[in-house]
Amino acid sequence: MTLYPRSPDDTPTQVYGTIVDYTGQSLVLQKPTGQSSIPTAKVQAVRTDYGPSYLEGLKLLAASRSNEAVRTLEAAAAAESRPWVRREIMAQAVIALQNSGRIVEAGNTFLKIVEDDPQTIHLDALPLAWFVLPPDFERDRAARTWLEMPSPYAQLLGASWLLGTSDRSKAIEVLGTLRRNKLPAIALLAEAQLWQTKIVTATPDDVAQWERQLAAGILREGALAGPTLVVGKAWRQLDNNIQAALTLMRPPILYPTHQAVAAESLVQAARALERSGKVEDARRVAGEVLQKYGDQPARQEAAQTLKRLANSGSN
Repeated sequence: MTLYPRSPDDTPTQVYGTIVDYTGQSLVLQKPTGQSSIPTAKVQAVRTDYGPSYLEGLKLLAASRSNEAVRTLEAAAAAESRPWVRREIMAQAVIALQNSGRIVEAGNTFLKIVEDDPQTIHLDALPLAWFVLPPDFERDRAARTWLEMPSPYAQLLGASWLLGTSDRSKAIEVLGTLRRNKLPAIALLAEAQLWQTKIVTATPDDVAQWERQLAAGILREGALAGPTLVVGKAWRQLDNNIQAALTLMRPPILYPTHQAVAAESLVQAARALERSGKVEDARRVAGEVLQKYGDQPARQEAAQTLKRLANSGSN
């Protein structure tokens, strides 16, 4: 296990032992001299041995074979005896479920994780909506159920998926409450969800402020993917197309397993590049959607973008 350095001039501290549990609050470590509890905020990274099923599931997830990844990861979680590793495996299964469009299963699986660890370290797996999808009866019904649960994670899930529906005003109301939540990450994710409703009216100062909020370190790793997409779309709305493209390329590069957001980011980046006159770059980026994320919702717009670029190039 690696602990964050105490100051910028120090080196990270290496600590060895057996991890008994690892939650959003603390890591419990068993050493020959006894157990010790380390605040999670001090933990930079952990290393442990994983079973072959989990490692295979990660490979399938990285290869965009989402349904196969779900089956493999669920089997790995069932076979895992360590609670903290089981939660980690389940979090990867949630990402695979969202990638395969199984939003209801993804949401319910994530809520099982937070039942076991209410301040989860796996916030990057929370399957929120970061762009509008066609209506879906089962998903919208589940979202209404989540909205009425006491868990802030469930409420955030429900409001996120209802933001683009006829329940929009209720979703905005709930998000407005959640942005004052005592858990900073929940509050910032709720705030970022509300940014989606402000893209059309946002000023450059507004978007720069959003960027500063994301840079503050409250959200980490894949939890930044969706908010970064929103910021990129806001820059594009402001006709700052180069800044938009640079921002929108970050999710597919940094968080490629979050495939729906990665694909949507690439499509938006292609449109920004096209508007800035970088047609060849736009064609390459749109083509990447079909090559890597052909099963994601963004594929249709990517195909239309490529067709439009081909037609404009032949004129």
